[in-house]
Amino acid sequence: MALSDWINRLRGHQSSYSGKGSDPRYRPSKPAEPPTLAVPELSLSNTPSNELVSPSDTEQSIVLEKLPQEFGCLRSWRGSLILLVTSGSQFLDNVFMTSSNMALASIQEEFKVSNTDLQWMISAYTLSFGGLLLLAGSLSDRFGRKKILCLGLFWLSLWTLAVGLGQSFIQITIFRGIQGVGAAMTVPSAIGIISSYFTGVDRTRGLSIYAASGTLGFCAGLILGGFLTSSLGWRYIFYLIVIITGALGTLGMIVLPKDPGADEKKPKMDYLGAFLSTTGLILLQFVLSSGGVYGWGSPFIIVLLVLSVAILVSFTLLEKYVSNPLMPLSLWKIRNFAGLWIAGFTCYGSYQNVIYYIVLMAQKVDGLSAGDTAIRFLPMGAIGFIASMGTGKILEYTNGKYCLIAGLILTVLAPVPSALTATSSTDFWVNTLATSLISITAVSLIFVTTSTTILTSVPVDVKSLCGGMLNTAFQIGSGVALAISAATTQTVDIEKGHDIAQQYATGLWCSTGIAGLGLAIGILAVRRKGIGPNDRMGESVVL
Repeated sequence: MALSDWINRLRGHQSSYSGKGSDPRYRPSKPAEPPTLAVPELSLSNTPSNELVSPSDTEQSIVLEKLPQEFGCLRSWRGSLILLVTSGSQFLDNVFMTSSNMALASIQEEFKVSNTDLQWMISAYTLSFGGLLLLAGSLSDRFGRKKILCLGLFWLSLWTLAVGLGQSFIQITIFRGIQGVGAAMTVPSAIGIISSYFTGVDRTRGLSIYAASGTLGFCAGLILGGFLTSSLGWRYIFYLIVIITGALGTLGMIVLPKDPGADEKKPKMDYLGAFLSTTGLILLQFVLSSGGVYGWGSPFIIVLLVLSVAILVSFTLLEKYVSNPLMPLSLWKIRNFAGLWIAGFTCYGSYQNVIYYIVLMAQKVDGLSAGDTAIRFLPMGAIGFIASMGTGKILEYTNGKYCLIAGLILTVLAPVPSALTATSSTDFWVNTLATSLISITAVSLIFVTTSTTILTSVPVDVKSLCGGMLNTAFQIGSGVALAISAATTQTVDIEKGHDIAQQYATGLWCSTGIAGLGLAIGILAVRRKGIGPNDRMGESVVL
């Protein structure tokens, strides 16, 4: 059968989705029956040459008996529950990060640990989280997103409880590292489920809600960390969260769509690539989070940095030659993929750097308690939620590059108010509020835009992998930004005896510089073609 006949048959099935006229944004309250035939999407499986295969190349190899992938819409009950589970995992990831930061002072007091050792409470989580994202994304696409997501939620439940019951600082630090494994499993699988179960505008809105849940998690983490730490104690943060993770995991087992192709024989796993990528990323995360502690000039850090880079280069070279690569290099040849990845890397790095410094500024310069800090950051969570939802709506009518550039410009501007007013004589409303609101708006624009446009551009069988790659960019970008700021602050301020407000201002100016680099790359490397609203609305339902 000719390719044009396949397209015509598919168009006939797609007409069942059109409601009033031909408006692609309309969706009926009850999803239509899935088509039994579809144009095959670009595939990365079974391509030893590591090149994407176009529909014309695979037309003769279509297996007609293969069942279509399950899909649905947001307006159905099941669609809403699926989004609740997937967005809930993103919500929890942000709660884990911010609430733990708010509890650090109490943990330090209880276990009598030094400032140098205390940072491992956070670093242990980010090491396993950031280092395993790429592998978790590949496993989700290979063995099933539902399985990996639910396993990740139950894993989080077990080790969250273990952290709350820990009797020494070493115990809770180890448990936090193991806990990060579960978080790494949830993020790419959740993104993969949203981007494959929903299509067109529903996908854009679903990813917007997913991003907005992250800002809500940030806000909720501040509240939980601030108020529970000052009232019942820091352990109750983890006691409460374990109830949520367990409930989401159970709900996910019931409502998440069945993993397609679960009984199919899978090609051989790229075990060496999995080992090299995970080892290299964990070592790199370790170096970035520990360089400021041990000193960037120490032989220990230099050796590990060189080793991590060498391992990651070896991984990249390996992926060029293996028959079933963990990370197909052809992904980087897709239009705008690299530019969007770098934009996410720089923007999220700058954002996390800003958050690090303004939270410290609120507590150490403005003299606020954990609870008072949480209250004052509530507007940030509200604005982030509105910005995330608004970005999804804007993308229905506007080319993605415009949203990307707007977000990058705001990322450049966000640190400026706090950097200019960072003195010990000002208060939160003067030197922190404006920066917090601008930065959360910027990262909301960037997160929704990059997630939507990247996941629209890649084949369905690697969507979780790409979600993991994008979030790896976020995690590594955060580490790089903090490392640059710490090294600059050490040289410019600490060694010269400048006060703490001036140190924070220098760190914030570093955020502006990093964001400026991202803006230049976004303008030059990201093209409007392929990321417009019609490109997303015109997507076909694929196998």
